Amino acid sequence: MIYDSFDSIFNAYQEYTRQTGFSVLKRVLKSSKYAFMACNKSRVPITQKSSQRIRCPARLNAIRKDDGLWVISKTVTEHNHDLDPTMSILMPTHRKIDVHMKRLLKANDIADIRLSKNICLCEVQAGDPDKIGCIPRDCRNIIDDRRRFRLGVGDVEAIRIVYDNITISNCETRWADFLVNYGMQNNTWLQGLYDEKEN
Repeated sequence: MIYDSFDSIFNAYQEYTRQTGFSVLKRVLKSSKYAFMACNKSRVPITQKSSQRIRCPARLNAIRKDDGLWVISKTVTEHNHDLDPTMSILMPTHRKIDVHMKRLLKANDIADIRLSKNICLCEVQAGDPDKIGCIPRDCRNIIDDRRRFRLGVGDVEAIRIVYDNITISNCETRWADFLVNYGMQNNTWLQGLYDEKEN
C-alpha cells in the first residue's frame, strides 16, 4: 500500500491496533527513509520477570521512496501474547481527549460543578462511558492542571513585585507593603519567591 506521509500510515495502524487490542510504538530512523511500528511488548526484556517486554514479533515496516511517498514493505500480524480489544481504552496510546471535551471539563469546573459530576456529564454527552475516549483519571488530570495554574488573590501582584523591580530598595519597600496589605507575612511560597529573588 502507498501513503502520502508516515503520519497517515501511523494513524491507520493505530486504528487497527485499537480495534485489535494492543498498543504500538513507532520509530523513524535518522535518515527518515525507514520507519517501523511494532507492538509495545516487542522490546527486549530488561529483567526475567518482565511482563511488558516479551519480544512480540508483530510489526509494520515502511520505506519512503524518492518521490516522497511511503510504501509498506513488511507486515507481521502474529503476537506471542493474548489480545483484548475491550482493554484498549486503558492503553495510553489509545486514550485521547478531544478539544471539545477539554473545553467542557474546564467550563464545568469554572461553574463549580463537582469533579465526579463533571466526568459523568462528559460520559452522558459521549453517549457511553466507553465512547468518552479516556479514563476518568485523564479528566481529573486536565482539571487538576487547570486548577494548578489558576492564580489566586494577590498572586499576580506578588509575582510582579518580585520580578519587575529594577532597584533593590524599591523591591524591599513594595514587598513589605504587599505582605502587610494581604496579611501574608508567614506564607512559605512567597518567602520562597523572595529567597529566589535574593539569589
